[in-house]
Order: sequence, then structure tokens, then C-alpha cells
Amino acid sequence: MAMRIKGSIGTRLFVAFIAMSLITSAVGAFGVYVLSVAGGYVASTFDGPLMAVNYARSASLHFVEMDKELLRRGLVGAADRPGIDQRLDELTSAFFEDLAVAHDRSLSEDERSVIREIKQLVTQWSELRRALSGAGLDRSLDAIAERVINRFDRLTELTVDHSFVARRKALSTVVDFRNSSLAAIAVALLLSAAITLMLARRIVRPLAAAASVADRIAGGELQTPIPAGGEDETGALLRSMTVMQDNIRDMMQRETAQRRSAQGRLIAALESSPEAMVLVDAHGRAVITNSQLTVFFPPLARQLGADANFAAVFKDVASRLVKRIVLLGSARAPEHEPDWSDLLALGGEFQLADGKWLRASRSSTPEGGYFLVLSDITEMKEREASLAEAKRQAEAASEAKSHFLTNMSHELRTPLNAIIGFTEIMSSQAFGKLGDPRYGEYAGNILTSARHLLDIINSVLDLARTASGRLHLEPHSVDLGEVFSQCTAMMANQCARANIDLVASIPDPPPLVWADEAKLRQIILNLLSNAVKFSEPGKRVALIASARPDGTEIKIMDSGIGMSPDHVAIALTPFSQVDSRLARRYEGTGLGLPLTKVLVELHGAKLDIASKLGDGTTVSFTLRRPDAAAPAVDMDSDSIQKLPG
Repeated sequence: MAMRIKGSIGTRLFVAFIAMSLITSAVGAFGVYVLSVAGGYVASTFDGPLMAVNYARSASLHFVEMDKELLRRGLVGAADRPGIDQRLDELTSAFFEDLAVAHDRSLSEDERSVIREIKQLVTQWSELRRALSGAGLDRSLDAIAERVINRFDRLTELTVDHSFVARRKALSTVVDFRNSSLAAIAVALLLSAAITLMLARRIVRPLAAAASVADRIAGGELQTPIPAGGEDETGALLRSMTVMQDNIRDMMQRETAQRRSAQGRLIAALESSPEAMVLVDAHGRAVITNSQLTVFFPPLARQLGADANFAAVFKDVASRLVKRIVLLGSARAPEHEPDWSDLLALGGEFQLADGKWLRASRSSTPEGGYFLVLSDITEMKEREASLAEAKRQAEAASEAKSHFLTNMSHELRTPLNAIIGFTEIMSSQAFGKLGDPRYGEYAGNILTSARHLLDIINSVLDLARTASGRLHLEPHSVDLGEVFSQCTAMMANQCARANIDLVASIPDPPPLVWADEAKLRQIILNLLSNAVKFSEPGKRVALIASARPDGTEIKIMDSGIGMSPDHVAIALTPFSQVDSRLARRYEGTGLGLPLTKVLVELHGAKLDIASKLGDGTTVSFTLRRPDAAAPAVDMDSDSIQKLPG
């Protein structure tokens, strides 16, 4: 970890930053030093001489005033001389102070030597002045004063000369400092360039090499040599790229092996398939075919080559071997008889000259080609022909059955009506007494049985009509209250014999429904008869009508034996009985409920049966109102449950 941190790019960048910072700081410090020294030179060159000149001039002026005051002292009286003496002392003190400052600000020793001479002369002048305070003016004082003035002139000349010399030195020093600064900047730039080149050599060049290698690998040159890296991040990147290159190479090898394995499995699957398969590319060439194709079309084995056009070869073979072509569904060609081009473009079925049937299925590929599958459907065609023949025979048998039932019903009803008529005459003894009372009882039994047989024949006839599609409705606006009254009146005797309480409930005013009145009465009577038949004595059967948004609902409710869901399905099957034992308790033909369901559906309604074993049954259906009625419905053979053949 220590070596990795030591040689990392981050460490190098940090060291370079420190070096650049030190160089920048050194150049900045040197600049500050240059400015400081230059400022000192400026101060020493200009401030010192200027102040020395100024104070020297000030001292000269003070001495001139002292000389004037000395002259004035000799002209005034004795009373004014003390004030002048005091003034002379003050000027002398100020003179020596200015002269001391000028001495300190002088640049050269000869200037200071002149200042010392001036100081000695003025001191001598002052002492001589005090010594002659009681006498008049002395020419020696004037001589000293003249020498002082001359020395001040000499001081000024020396100061000016030395100022020019100092100026030249300052300018020379500034030039030297400027050259030194430029040299320091040049050295800093060279060091910065050296550091930058070093970083480029250590960092940028390896990264550029890594990027170039990565581009070549991404372009598919998996064998591109990867240079060895150092201990920094670039070296780690190059080592990772080496690992990645090895992994990619292994992955490509595995993928190639898998592709070859998949191709092998695909070829094996194609060869083992009973269908003929052809993969055609965008140029019309057969890329992949299996041997089953040559089984169906032996000439193709000799004509299909690497550059052969499959459509052209298939055209030549199909013109000799294909006997009949049938396109499927919406793929039929409307303007001409289907040919081989339609078969390849759309798919379909075709028959070979040997009688074999094949189905062609085509699917397009993303590259612009297509995949063609040819399946042998000869057995399926034979089954279709067999089924078609069986259907034809079944329809003929069903038609014969329906015709037979219709004819038999008519043939049976004619003598049965005569039996019923004669039996009614005998029961009523219209032409005299029969003699033995048992004859009357027998006649009543014959009449009951004949009427029951007539009901069965009528039900069979209705079912036969539904099976043949000849049962029609004649709907119109029907007063439901009148139909309820008729049905309850007709069920009164049956309810009385079974000790069943029949109740009817209908809105006031009674609603109008769109129905065939006779068929509606037959529906309600069948449902009421079943409800009474399967209810225990003392129970209640209800006939209820109620308004619904989509019409009027008619509901028949009983609290009889009820049915399970399996029993409901059996009860709706013609001629079926829930209790099929010979000694069953409830008699019946099994035609009432199936016929009722058909009649309800003819009215455009649905028969709903809600029943629970041992807890009664509720049968309901909803009829349209006259203002929302649909045209009369004809029951065809596909919309009803047919009689078993």
C-alpha cells in the first residue's frame, strides 16, 4: 500500500503542486525583495539628499537671520539688546538642529566634513559674538560669516553631485533587479515546463497508450499487445485491461463454441423434423435446407446450389409436381388462380401429383428473407374429408329424424284426437248410460292418458321444429296481467289436487311485454307445472312479475325438493330425468324444461335457474317492453340444443 501511494498519480500531482507552489512562492518572495530594496534605494536616493538640502538651506537661512539680528543689535539701544540676544540664541539653537539633520541625511563623507566645518565656524562665530556683546561689530565676525556662507554653497554643490551619482546607482540597481526578476521568471517557467513534461511522460503518455489499446480492442483487435504499466493508477488500468482482454477472448471462444453447438443442434433439429424447412436470404438464395425437402421434392436435390435462386428452382419443380394450390383465409388471390408465387409469398396448401397434401407456412426475417415450412397434412385432409362426410350423413340423419318425428306426430295426433273426442263423449254419456259404472271410470282414465300423450306429442313436435329451424314466433304487445290470470286459472285444478297454494303478484297497472302470447303462456304453464309437481303438499308456489330497467322480470318460485348444479344441467337436457330409476317418484318425459328454455331464448331472454337441493327452486327470465322490442327471432339449428340422434 505504501508503494502504491508513493507511485500513484495523485501523489505525483500533489508533489507537482507542491513544487509549483514553491517556485511561485520563490518568484513572489524575490519580487517582494526587489520591491523592498528598490524602495530603499528610492528613499536613500531621493529622501536623504532632499532632506539634507532642505535642512542645509534652513540652517543657512537661520544663520542669515542670526547675522541680521547681530547687525540690528549694533544699531539699537541697550534696552532692546536683551531681546535680540534671546532671539540670537533661539536662532542658533534652531541652526544647530537643522545642521544636525542635514549631517544625518548626507550621503557622503565630504558632505558631512563640510557640515562639521560649518558647525565649527558657527560655533566660533557664536562664541565671538558673545565675547563682543558689549562692544560693537567686529570685522572678524563678518569674515567668519562669509566663510560659513561659502561652506554652505560648497555643501549644496556636493549634495547635488552626490544625488546624481546616487540616482545613477539606483537606476543601475533597478535594471539589475529587473534582469534578475526576468531571470527568476524564466527559471520558474523552465521548471514548470520540466514538471509538466515529467507529468506528461509519467501520466498522459501511458493514458494515451491505454486509450489507443482500448480503441483497438473495441474495434475487434483482441490480440492487441497491452504495454506493462507502472505502480500507479495507469499501470493498474493497463493490468485491468489485460485481464479484460483475456476475459473477452475467453468469452468470445465460449460464444463461438456455443454458436457452433447451437448451429449443430439447429441442424440436428431441422434434420429430425418431419417438416421440410427452407431459410431464404434477402437475395433469394436458400441458406439452410433440411433433407425432408428433397423427400417431398426429389428434383430439388440436384438443382439447389450455393447461388441458386430458390423461387426459380421451386417454380420449375412446382410446375411439374404441384397439382392444386389452395391459399388460406384472407390470403386468397382475387384476380387469378393461385400459383407457386402466391404460395411462396402468402403460404397455403397444395396437393402433389401423387395425391399428397402439403401446407406452406411463411414467416419473414428481419434481414429481408423468409423462412418456409412445408408440412405433410395428408392425414389431416383425409380426416377432414371423413369428418365432412360424417357431418353430411349426420345432417341427413337429423333431417330424416326431424321429418320422421314431424310426420309421426301428425299421424299420431289424428287418431289420438279421435280417441280423445270419443272418450269425452263416452265420459259425458251423451248418448245414454254405459251400464257398468266402471266403464265411465275407464273412459276417464283413457281421456287423461290420451291428453297426456297429446301433450307429449306436441312437445316432441315443437322440439322437432326447433331442430329443423322451423319454429317461429309471432310477437306482439301482450298484457301480462291477462296471461297471469289465464295461467292461474288453468293451474287451479292441479294445485287443488296437489294441495299447493298458488299466489300471483303483478304491478298495478299490469305491464305490457313484447312476446308471442301462446308461447309465453306455454312457458309459464310448464314452469308452474314443474313447481307444483316437485313441491310437497301444503307448500306455496309463487308467480311474480316485477319491473326492471331492461324490461319486466317473470319469476316462478317454489319451496320444493330443489336441485344441485349437476341436476340442473341434466334437467335442461331433452328426454333426461334427474331421477332415472324405473320406480321414480316424479313422472315426466324430460321435455318441459328444455322446451321452455328454447322458447325463452326465442324471445331474446335468458332462463336463469337458482336452486338448492332440499331448499326449493327459483326460475326467472326478463321480457322486453313493447317500445324496446327487437324483431321476432327465428330459431335455427345452431342456436338450440338438438334432440339426441
